[in-house]
Amino acid sequence: MKFVLHYFILTLFCITCHIRYVNALSATTSNTIHGHAPYLTFDGGATKSDIKSLLGIRLSNGQAYIPEGGESSLYPNATVIDYSDVIDLPDGMDTFDSVETLVPLSGNSNYPNIALNDLISTNHYWYDEDGDDNIDISGSLRLTWYDVSGNNVTDIVKENPTSKFDPCFVPYRLNLYVTKVQLSTQYGEPRENNIGPEWGSSHTYSFNPNMKTNRARVCFATPDDTYGMSGKNWDSSQGLKIKDVDNPEENFPTTGLNEASFYLQLVGTTPEQVINANGTTVSAVSGSSLVSLLLSSDEARLKITLKGPNKDSINKSFSPSLFKLYADSQHSQLLYSFKIERWYIIKPIDYNDNDNNQGMVDYGHAQEFCRDLGGNYRLAGIADYTNANYEPSWMLGAPGQRNEFRRQLSYKSNGRWIGGLFNEWGKSFGFEDNNPIGYMFWTSDSDGSKQYLVMRNNGAIFLTDPSNFLTPACVTP
Repeated sequence: MKFVLHYFILTLFCITCHIRYVNALSATTSNTIHGHAPYLTFDGGATKSDIKSLLGIRLSNGQAYIPEGGESSLYPNATVIDYSDVIDLPDGMDTFDSVETLVPLSGNSNYPNIALNDLISTNHYWYDEDGDDNIDISGSLRLTWYDVSGNNVTDIVKENPTSKFDPCFVPYRLNLYVTKVQLSTQYGEPRENNIGPEWGSSHTYSFNPNMKTNRARVCFATPDDTYGMSGKNWDSSQGLKIKDVDNPEENFPTTGLNEASFYLQLVGTTPEQVINANGTTVSAVSGSSLVSLLLSSDEARLKITLKGPNKDSINKSFSPSLFKLYADSQHSQLLYSFKIERWYIIKPIDYNDNDNNQGMVDYGHAQEFCRDLGGNYRLAGIADYTNANYEPSWMLGAPGQRNEFRRQLSYKSNGRWIGGLFNEWGKSFGFEDNNPIGYMFWTSDSDGSKQYLVMRNNGAIFLTDPSNFLTPACVTP
């Protein structure tokens, strides 16, 4: 009897455990929904969308643009545009805030970013067919504004959203980048949906404002070579940014030599119109009568070639010379002005020189070459070439500058020039193909028994023995 009782109790225990296991399994299974992953949508779930749909833009007139693959109801009737296309903005749409994106410009302390959880969840740009309403969204959308030179101007847009596009820096580019989007719900299987490639997706738009109403102006003065560390108002690809045409001392160039050429980048006028208003040859308003400008057209740029004394000129005299160019034939609208303060004559390379020095000379003959020119010409000093410093023996260049030029205009400090020919013009003057010149230049400055030299390609300063053969440049005054 005891055996039967034990068997009954054991059987009852097993049945109870089995029931609990089945109930537990049933409870676990009932909480797992085998259904559908959440997805990105802009029409309440009717259409699944790609993350490229987040890269659209809308102008203030309602016209929308999207990248290929970005079609959605968010931007109905939008124009699909390639990254290489340029959008010509209509009249009145010449401010940054006339281009709208999904990254809010107003009231967005995180501009130029927005978290996708804020964007997608708040606007319910998602859907789950199984009815899950607890959504977590990872990723972000961000934008970057660039000008034509590739300078990041996003902070300027953030601080001044109603500022206008500057025609000197067009086309502007707007890059939109969205990371990979992950949508996650609390329940269901699958719970997650990763949308887009691992590296995200991006698209760049380019904009040109309406240029017809812009007054004639000069944007940049551009020498042949713009390379080097950028200084005040210098753009590494465009040259000197023109800030004030009424202040010639602040405009390029302040140094000159015969046949050197540079370019003016114009808006609101053409090179042909400027030439018609000023003539092909322009004389100085004041100063030397021997220095003039030759104007010509170089596609959309105005080419200016300096004409003046060279080593073969009978009269080599020079005095600081002021030049003015006008936008109109009545000469009532000043377009550009500059003043050449120092004039240079460089001894050219002579490949027919029988002594194999190719026209380069030692220090003594460099001094002699400049004296023989007359006209108060002297062998150029370090400050007539460059604004670099050579620690510790030469520290009279631009404050804090290392041993290479800083690309900017030369200026005077306590009556002494900071910078000269190379920091303004770089290594090229536009005539080297026909009149080659050297790369290492004698200076009149010395340190003990050594003479300083300056490199044309970067304005660097070095010491050398006076018996070496280099190129002399002579300058006045």
